[in-house]
Amino acid sequence: MNRDYDVIVVGTGPGGSTAARFCARAGLKTLLIEKERLPRYKPCGGCLSLKTVQLLGFDLSRVIENTVYGVKFTYRLRDAFSIQSQEPIAFLVMRDSFDHFLVEKASEEGAEIVEGEKLASAGERDGCVEVETSKGERLRCQYLIGADGAGSTVARLFSLLPPRGEGIGFGVESEIPYEKAVGFPMKEAHLIHLDFGGIPNGYGWVFPKSGGLSIGIGGMFPGGKKFNPSPYFSAFTKGLTYLDGGRIDVTGHPLPPFYDEGQKVAQGNVLLVGDAAHLIDPLQGEGIYYAVRSGMLAAEAILRSKEEGISPSDLYQDFVRLHIFENLKWALRFSGFVFRFTKLAYRTFKRYPEIGDFYLQVLEGKETYQGFVMKVKDSMRDLLKGKLSEKIKRAMGRT
Repeated sequence: MNRDYDVIVVGTGPGGSTAARFCARAGLKTLLIEKERLPRYKPCGGCLSLKTVQLLGFDLSRVIENTVYGVKFTYRLRDAFSIQSQEPIAFLVMRDSFDHFLVEKASEEGAEIVEGEKLASAGERDGCVEVETSKGERLRCQYLIGADGAGSTVARLFSLLPPRGEGIGFGVESEIPYEKAVGFPMKEAHLIHLDFGGIPNGYGWVFPKSGGLSIGIGGMFPGGKKFNPSPYFSAFTKGLTYLDGGRIDVTGHPLPPFYDEGQKVAQGNVLLVGDAAHLIDPLQGEGIYYAVRSGMLAAEAILRSKEEGISPSDLYQDFVRLHIFENLKWALRFSGFVFRFTKLAYRTFKRYPEIGDFYLQVLEGKETYQGFVMKVKDSMRDLLKGKLSEKIKRAMGRT
């Protein structure tokens, strides 16, 4: 059976549901396809920055697990220091309930939801996109949005995957109930813990939520290098003295990192958002904000395209370059420094606490990564008595 839609969105993560919500709100006949049954578990730390919450613009209290007022930093689980605020700096969620909530918001605006069906094939023909699901249903739409995460099927079908060797990322996570973490210091219940130095090109984290701790490690690896995270996760969890030492079940997931400000995120009437477009902060591995933002930009590009007769892919590529790539470009430069000179970066952060306060402004959307990098650079010059080595300059993109 053929059914026509203005927009079909593949994937119900924050990017897909946001794109569907805005398209449906504008009166476009919108279908949202999800391969799993909702709600479905998503391995993710689930940390929402203030700028993400502000961008969504509606009450999230139903799905908030915890409010974060500070960050505890350690270097190989030692040499701790923290930055704290009187006001919330972030919020923690479980991705199954959070993502499902965003899908409900899209449905309220009129988007149709189909669960338990995968995208099997798709192609552009005669000004529309033809889609076939795993159950054999054939659909047509004017615009297709790929929000189907790392290794996106939409990206593969339309030759929008990055070139080989552009880098990979990983995340390994476990949900630990509090009864298995009886020694957890409850004075840190509203802090997130980030540990550097123990994970090559990455870090470990502990996020306290209402029923337990989300504990994980993650990292980015340039050049397509393969990496086994298991021994690093094991070492990290063994170093957390409050865990009971029992078996820990883990879930791994790929992190498709931003790699180049010229990377393609669209072609013809096909647009990629979120992880499918490799829109992830290469320093934090955080992608929720960029998923939501790109979902909004995709909807805006489609609406402008319909109104003005301009290619949606050209519009969207320009929107993403202006509103997302510019910031991620500086994040990529800074991550090169942090992960190559991790101990020096840690010493700099610890000695100059105002850098932490400045970074909070980045998370709030009040400051850009470019401004932050310049602040770090000035502090390092002071720490190193006015000189930056050529190696450090190269790692920071000669900023």
